[in-house]
Amino acid sequence: MTSRDEATRPARGLTPARLHKDLPLTVAMVTRRAPCERGGVERVVTGLLGELARTHPTWRVDTVSAFRKGSLLERMDGLSDVIASLRLGWRLRSSTADVVLVHCPECLWGARLLRRRRGGPPLVAVWHGAGPIPRLVLRKPGHPLARALAWVQTIEERLALPADGHIAVHAGVADDLRSVYGLSKPVTVIENAVDATILDQLSQPAHNRERAGLTAVWVGQIGYAKGLDVTLAAVADARRDVPGLRLTVAGVPAGGAAEGVNWVGVLPPARVAEVYRCADLFIFPTRYEAFPLVVLEAMAAGLPVIVSDAVPPGIVADGRNGVVIAGHDPSHYAAALRRLADPRIRAAMAEANRQDVRRFSIESMGASYAAAAESFAGIQ
Repeated sequence: MTSRDEATRPARGLTPARLHKDLPLTVAMVTRRAPCERGGVERVVTGLLGELARTHPTWRVDTVSAFRKGSLLERMDGLSDVIASLRLGWRLRSSTADVVLVHCPECLWGARLLRRRRGGPPLVAVWHGAGPIPRLVLRKPGHPLARALAWVQTIEERLALPADGHIAVHAGVADDLRSVYGLSKPVTVIENAVDATILDQLSQPAHNRERAGLTAVWVGQIGYAKGLDVTLAAVADARRDVPGLRLTVAGVPAGGAAEGVNWVGVLPPARVAEVYRCADLFIFPTRYEAFPLVVLEAMAAGLPVIVSDAVPPGIVADGRNGVVIAGHDPSHYAAALRRLADPRIRAAMAEANRQDVRRFSIESMGASYAAAAESFAGIQ
């Protein structure tokens, strides 16, 4: 497509009778891993599946995934992209869906290569990040594997640019598509949301909450990319001036023993919600973020947040929701921890966060995806 008019044009092969909004729609949701409650993309899709089932019960929404939970093949960096692309292409080759939403655009080339039917369903790339930075920050600077993987990913993402449509989870991702790849096609921006399930869990009272001292929490799946090293150094620094300061680390395997650090490992959402509820603030010096679900969850739990400026604009307001810090100097994060040791500051930010996070609702996200699916499928 080259214009917004083409974005709403009926897909090839649709009959006039199909062009009524009250008729059922078949949507294929494509992911690398099966939708689940762990992993940013997978959690977004899981929440979206539930919301579409609630609001559009006549629709059929199928999931197509390349890997099962715990697959060893998925852990093979670089090679897993090729395997996922070919697997997804094979599974979509005869798809009869009205529209296919591909939540892993780096794998879209396989579907384009192997699909059999001309005039098949439109393939829509859903961008949860774009460009080489997400791969470059997986490891420390200068790591040769990180450079190679970033190079491979940029090639794969360029192969996704001819998709029939594009959705980005934040305006910043859409900007990256234009600046990095020169994409000139329209991009629909649909921001992610906090799933209603975890919102319910966050609303539950905390158990055995000890009020002595200050508890910070870091939550993530990839330590270096999400700034865990910066967090550990900042807490060690701030503990000199904030007696009783402790850090809870969730989402990654336990690391080395450190004074004041509690490693709780990989947890299901219900347990993560309990970690939020038992904390006083959230710290997240991420090195790249397309859309930070964990930050929204922390805000929904009423936690002031200390984040890097890699968090996209429009999500955390410095001074209102917490502290936004340029770069990754641990001393700057330690200073923020000292500042937020004041309970009066935290209380004001907590109230603001509970209010501000409401704009990232699952209802709004679901409605936007439903409208986009209808548009790309040609329903007018």
